[in-house]
Amino acid sequence: MENTKMPKSEVLTPDEALVADFIKTRTKKVLDDIQKLSKEQNNDLSQWAESFAYLARTYGRDSDETFKWFKYYFREGLIPANVALPLVVQIYLDSSVDGGFVNTFARAFKQEPEEDKKQRIKGMKKELAEYLDDEGHLIVYRGSFERPFGREEDASRVIEKGFAFSLDREVAKNYAVCWFPETAKIYEVKAPLSDVAWYCNYDEEKTVILLPQNKGGQWTVASEEVVPKSEYGSDSEKAVAVQAYAATFKRK
Repeated sequence: MENTKMPKSEVLTPDEALVADFIKTRTKKVLDDIQKLSKEQNNDLSQWAESFAYLARTYGRDSDETFKWFKYYFREGLIPANVALPLVVQIYLDSSVDGGFVNTFARAFKQEPEEDKKQRIKGMKKELAEYLDDEGHLIVYRGSFERPFGREEDASRVIEKGFAFSLDREVAKNYAVCWFPETAKIYEVKAPLSDVAWYCNYDEEKTVILLPQNKGGQWTVASEEVVPKSEYGSDSEKAVAVQAYAATFKRK
């Protein structure tokens, strides 16, 4: 039997059709802008960031479509080297990404122009001075969990593949225990500033993004601490967490 496509009008409700047309119109506009930037090899980060932020707002926080468009242009060599790293980090923070994020992120990191990296490190030495040890390494933390709620065969990404950390130990701890796992751990990591791709010491999570060890990062685990179950939270908080976990990881 020959495959045929059902007319969109018979698949979508009127409201869904309006949303689909809205996304299509906005996407065409912003892709025209991105293609123009690509053809010109425009290296103005602010213009690229504005275009991809617009794309992220079009698709929404839970969609990975914005990242897929970035991967396409990046793979084709159409995004300038000085733009790629800060742009892929922005996309990670603004929208969802797929399983290809770490490879794409590592590639963009390694292609960053040396002068740009030197300037970033210079700024970090000043702004993150209170988080540096005597050897100039940045002290960050990462929470991990195994078997959330003691029943799911699941765990957070192994530490060597981690790229999202926090300057605040309490943030890492909260992530480690929020799913009431069988085992929760806090890792303290020492990282050279040359491994840091992005940071924010002003928001609540105090996020730091590092080049993963399995992609060439030179950071080391300074300590590993198991969080006692007495610090997990109340039964009522656990009930809420079960629902949040199902929604976050699309599990039932």
